[in-house]
Amino acid sequence: MSEIERKFLVSAVPRVEVGATPIEQGYLAFDESGEVRLRRIGDELLLTAKSGRGEVREEVEVALEPAAFEALWKLTAGRRVRKVRHYVPLGDGHRAEIDVYEGALDGLRTAEIEFGSLAEAERFSPPPWLGAELTGDERYANRALATAGLPDEGARREDGGMETAIGTGSPATNDDAATTGRAYLLTDGEDAATGIRRVVVGRLAKATGRLRGADKEGDGLAEAIHGARKDLKKARAALRLVRGALGKKTYKREARALRDAGMMLSASRDAEVKLGTLDSLVEGGGAPPGATALWREALVADRDRIISADSEGIAAAVAAMEAVAARAPEWEFDQDGWKLLVPGLDTAYREGREAFRSLGEEPTFEAVHELRKRGKDLWYQVRLLREAWPTGLGATAEEIHRFTDLLGDHHDLAVLAIDLAGREEVEPTHRETLRALIELRQTSLLADAIGSGERIYAEKPKAFTRRLRAYWRAWRRG
Repeated sequence: MSEIERKFLVSAVPRVEVGATPIEQGYLAFDESGEVRLRRIGDELLLTAKSGRGEVREEVEVALEPAAFEALWKLTAGRRVRKVRHYVPLGDGHRAEIDVYEGALDGLRTAEIEFGSLAEAERFSPPPWLGAELTGDERYANRALATAGLPDEGARREDGGMETAIGTGSPATNDDAATTGRAYLLTDGEDAATGIRRVVVGRLAKATGRLRGADKEGDGLAEAIHGARKDLKKARAALRLVRGALGKKTYKREARALRDAGMMLSASRDAEVKLGTLDSLVEGGGAPPGATALWREALVADRDRIISADSEGIAAAVAAMEAVAARAPEWEFDQDGWKLLVPGLDTAYREGREAFRSLGEEPTFEAVHELRKRGKDLWYQVRLLREAWPTGLGATAEEIHRFTDLLGDHHDLAVLAIDLAGREEVEPTHRETLRALIELRQTSLLADAIGSGERIYAEKPKAFTRRLRAYWRAWRRG
């Protein structure tokens, strides 16, 4: 069966809708030409094979018995999405299927419209509430979202306050989003100090909301912890940006509280990362299937055991983040505007540049990890400032994001290698093959990261901050 569809981001949805269906999808296998997935849609349990890209795709779908579905579902761990589908009539026999994503993809909303022919698809005029077209954009394919998470553009849209009006009666504007703290950027309508307070409160509220609303076990909680840790890192980066103007005592108190909250969530997140890293290693080819199957089972058991035993740690992390969020509106700064921001930005760039220059010929685990942390700070802080010049700073943020992702993958493989060394489930000969494969992958990742780092840290710190100051002043004068 052929499908002819166009896909869009959703900026705001009219109230009119017909039905809502929860959907879970997990991916058994995929490559550039197609995919095999499991789908739980309402009470239906389906196995689907798809091939093709863009507007026209071939699809075969088979119903499964519950026992067969559950047996296969276990094999999709780490490659799943959860969403609720809403149906909105468009007239002329068309309707939009609006997917509102949950878990780690919370904040993303997309729409698909199916057509009877290519000519009909080309004639379609999208209503104003549909955003950018995603047809053929593989970053927003569900299989990519299930494995790689939100693209950077998607994350920016979420942080920018994209909302729908499903069930609310009216669309939310970006200004509405800013007042509720969802926008991870400084806006033209507020001073820098107010913006920093809002951003920190908003990220912490989002993190605690994920943890409070998550399923209490399994993948749902793992996704919530992953999302909460990302929000927590954003809050910590914003705090570091204003460390000099906040006062040493206040900064130390808040930084320590947020660091401790992150540590309370780290064990379960580390277990999930090892599982996902092994899956990526296997998908890349070269890993012995038998050996990795036993290892994977052990990692799943570790993850589930840690998550089920971590309820006290999660509760303590929520309490710590809520305490900081409650104090943040009262933070007092001795500077505002660019003077508030430049010391922290200069520090982030300078420390990252020094860490990059110190890598040496054979970088240690600690050196790569330190560089990644400093790069993450810079990435989040440039994102906060991107409204000063969306095109230029948006591109800079994307380059830094790619750089930190490469370093992150390198770090995750190092953690996996440490785990492998003590795994009795893996035979010694297979263990050596896997160790060599991990090292080969790390070498490739680091080479790409170094090329990216040379571009990011090409400027001297003073030149970098002068350039961003010029963008900021031009924006604020405008």
